[in-house]
Amino acid sequence: MTPHKSSDKSGRSLFRRINEWLHLWLGLASGIVVFVVCLTAALWVFRYEVWYFTEPYQRVEAQNKPFLPPSVLIAKAAAFAESREGKAVVFTAITYGTSQKSAFVTYKPGEGKFYSIYLNPYDGKVIYHKTGPSKAEAFFIFVRSGHRFFFLPQKIGSPLVGASCIIFVITLITGLIWWYPKKWSKSTRDKSFKIKWNGNWKRVNLDLHNVLGFYAFLVAIALTISGIVYSFEWFDKGYQWLLTGKVTASHGHSAGEHPHSDTTITRALYDQPADILWQRIRTDHPGELGRLNIIFPEEANDPFEVAVNPEDGTIYKPFNRFFDRHTLTELPSEESRKFEEMTAGEKLYAMNFDIHVGQIYGLPTRILAFFASLIGASLPVTGFIIWWFRGKKSKTGKKRKTSGRPEPENPISVD
Repeated sequence: MTPHKSSDKSGRSLFRRINEWLHLWLGLASGIVVFVVCLTAALWVFRYEVWYFTEPYQRVEAQNKPFLPPSVLIAKAAAFAESREGKAVVFTAITYGTSQKSAFVTYKPGEGKFYSIYLNPYDGKVIYHKTGPSKAEAFFIFVRSGHRFFFLPQKIGSPLVGASCIIFVITLITGLIWWYPKKWSKSTRDKSFKIKWNGNWKRVNLDLHNVLGFYAFLVAIALTISGIVYSFEWFDKGYQWLLTGKVTASHGHSAGEHPHSDTTITRALYDQPADILWQRIRTDHPGELGRLNIIFPEEANDPFEVAVNPEDGTIYKPFNRFFDRHTLTELPSEESRKFEEMTAGEKLYAMNFDIHVGQIYGLPTRILAFFASLIGASLPVTGFIIWWFRGKKSKTGKKRKTSGRPEPENPISVD
């Protein structure tokens, strides 16, 4: 009986051959989806900056005086809305921002529609009546549909993107294994960590694939894994259980029920409940808040919901507080826990979205996510070029070299 060979003529082990086969064919299979997902991710990173410069109605000049209470802003917005709609409207929420942000109230002009009235929180002047997405928002909605669903219906696109991201994680790991040389020397260090810009275009392409892929590896892995939770509920639950040892919340999937108001009470005890809640939150959380959103009850058992975000630009620290619609008694809820009260695993799970979009530490991490996403988009392109031109004959009719390194295990042409 012929003994089993663990390596081929080039000296590659069975593990290396399987690794390279997986990297090649999984990369080819998922390449187009990965390219679109990563490119749209790079565009999405700077959406806040684009909105800031293209939507001036969201900004006001900071003044050395307090904001007006909700009742005053709602009254001014109600008069404006009635003049526009020709009838009284019912507001669903009011939102305050930082000292340089406008406040806005939201109402439903019809089923499935939401309009917003932006006001100066210092004097109540109406700044803008928003009846649909701005051009910038419409653009980023389009970008998001590519990033989340590959421009397909959600039921088809979401699992396709999720599966491609799982494959991308595998190709990143197999690529790192393929990148790692057998022996470290000055030559292999240069090939592994530097791009030979004065080489021919195939060598530059190979270096762009190998070297940039290595430098972006950790960030790309973090961005990808944190994104898979939005495609698969089973992955989301498993990810949360791994971090926290329990499953109590969900990213982008069906959430738990909110607490309810006491329906046996039919008469409100306060004339301006939103003002009382606004003042209570400001007392409990002194200093400037990133955002304060008061959502008004619609159904008989709905409570007032107050979403508090201590920071502007991230969403991992917000928490919700619920109050009975009649008595304004605070209702207990798991969503009322502050970030500081969470365990380390719960904090990491709460930070998932901010990690995914690169906004976890502001502009520096957004820039990092931007370049990592661009590199991620380039990997299927440079990888396809490497595969397509491997073993191609030169104009002299001779076969090109079969290795991008001194080692025989990398059958990629670079001359």
